[in-house]
Amino acid sequence: MSNSIDYIYTDKDDNPLYKQVRIQKEDGKSFYSYRYQNGKWIIGLDGMERVLYNLSAVISAVEKAQKIYWVEGEKDVETLKEKGLVATTIAGRR
Repeated sequence: MSNSIDYIYTDKDDNPLYKQVRIQKEDGKSFYSYRYQNGKWIIGLDGMERVLYNLSAVISAVEKAQKIYWVEGEKDVETLKEKGLVATTIAGRR
């Protein structure tokens, strides 16, 4: 049995740029990258400039001089968001 989660990276206006797909399997996890191009998800990040995950919240936190947490992965960002904190990471550091 496996399940997957999409972590969508956006620009400052929350428009999709690319996503990391995390697939959890009994024997571990795998990650796949897709870029958003012409309204479709296409495998690979060819030509994509990397941005911070949760970018619009990071920009807002900087403007308000709030603390921002840098964590290992998107799952950790989502955990901290649930606690009301601002966190970020970047794809491709695995």
